[in-house]
Amino acid sequence: MTRFDFARLPATPWRNGGGWTREIGAGVFLSSVGEARADLDWDWRLSVASIAKDGAFSTFAGIDRVAVLVDGAVTLQSGAAMLSWCSQGDAHAFAGEAPFDARLQAGPARFFNVMTRRANARAEVRVHRQGFRLAATGAAQVCLLVLKGRFRVVTPSGEQPLDAAHGLIGEPPAEALEIWMLGEAGCIAQVQLLR
Repeated sequence: MTRFDFARLPATPWRNGGGWTREIGAGVFLSSVGEARADLDWDWRLSVASIAKDGAFSTFAGIDRVAVLVDGAVTLQSGAAMLSWCSQGDAHAFAGEAPFDARLQAGPARFFNVMTRRANARAEVRVHRQGFRLAATGAAQVCLLVLKGRFRVVTPSGEQPLDAAHGLIGEPPAEALEIWMLGEAGCIAQVQLLR
């Protein structure tokens, strides 16, 4: 698995000027069957999005999304539907085609974005506030992202300490991973990407 620090990833500004995105990874599954789109060359995409101001949230037809709050506070509203992220690690799933408007509650905010093309992939997202064991049965890719605190990931090839904003991404090892929280408080997001 490859280690990353999302603060060091290149930032791509949004077309609407409302923020920017740092891509952690994206990929295509060999068995892809969904309709190809010129603007989407992936079946899954993981990124950290920084929202700088209120405005329309980008839509992605045929995409399922899960957004995990890294920091700040955000509300997405579409007609009568409303989703709110108030605490670090809050997570909501929603359809990418839903036309939401984003409202910041206390200045800029950041999301860990998990996006999958509905016809080809799906994601299982969990947020942990303590150590856990990860057996990635059936997952094609796995990602861990520390939102708060420090964790140690024990892999077959050794140990990887991870601080906030750091993570691991890649094909899961055959053996289960042991993730230990170091200290009294922490928050880590786990994503398993499946075909």
